[in-house]
Order: sequence, then structure tokens, then C-alpha cells
Amino acid sequence: MSPANLCRVTNDFRCVRLVSLRKSRIASTIVPRDPGGPFMVAQEGYDPQDVKMTPDTFLLGRSGRWLSTADFFRMSVADRRREYVFGTAAEVATLLRELPPQPVIFRPDDLPEAARPSETDDMKTALEAARQSPPGPDPGQTTV
Repeated sequence: MSPANLCRVTNDFRCVRLVSLRKSRIASTIVPRDPGGPFMVAQEGYDPQDVKMTPDTFLLGRSGRWLSTADFFRMSVADRRREYVFGTAAEVATLLRELPPQPVIFRPDDLPEAARPSETDDMKTALEAARQSPPGPDPGQTTV
């Protein structure tokens, strides 16, 4: 993430990236799903309340709230999948269209008490691949 391009997290659909999980082990368990899906919605930037402007990747959940990837990986795999994995791009488009103008960030203190370091899965691999690739559409990662 280049500091020159760093901006605060926003609900602007032009700033998000769809991260495809189609090659992951969980892909076949998500129904319905698009041929390129399932997906996670990611955005690079900083928490608007962070005075240090610490760069991070945030994920958008079905609740409409953004969560830092560090906190995302503290959640159980089942909770991550339930809240942050979308089967179709249409689901994502509907959510983005309904978001309020100002983003809401899910804070670490908001995580359930049961949150703990969880088992490894291939969501982390997909997010790392998205960070390494330039923005723009390709079969594995699409800009909404």
C-alpha cells in the first residue's frame, strides 16, 4: 500500500475491490455463487478515527461495517465466512448501494468475547494476492 495513495476508508463503491475466493476450498460450499465467486469486499486505507493514519486493509461485512484484517483474522472461520463472504457480485452491489455516506468501522472492542486466534484458511492467501496485484479487473479480482 503506497502512502502516496493512502486515503481514509470510505463507503464509495469506486474505492473497493472484490477479492475472489473462487480457487479456495470454501468456494464450493457457498451457494448461490457467481462463476468468479465467492467474494470478499476489501479496501486499503486508514481508519478515519486513526490520527496516525495507519495503513491497513479493511473488509466490508454484511452488516455494512468495515473491519481491519488484523481483527478479521482474530474471528473464528465460521464467523468470518458468515459475515464477510458474499456468493455473488449482485449481493455486494446491493449492499454498497444501501450504505450510508459515512463508513462505520467495527472496532476490536466490538468483537465477541469468544473471538480468538483461529484456524488457518485460504482467505488470507486471497487477501495477500489482492494486495500484491494492481487495481483493475481481472478474473480473480474485480473492481466494483
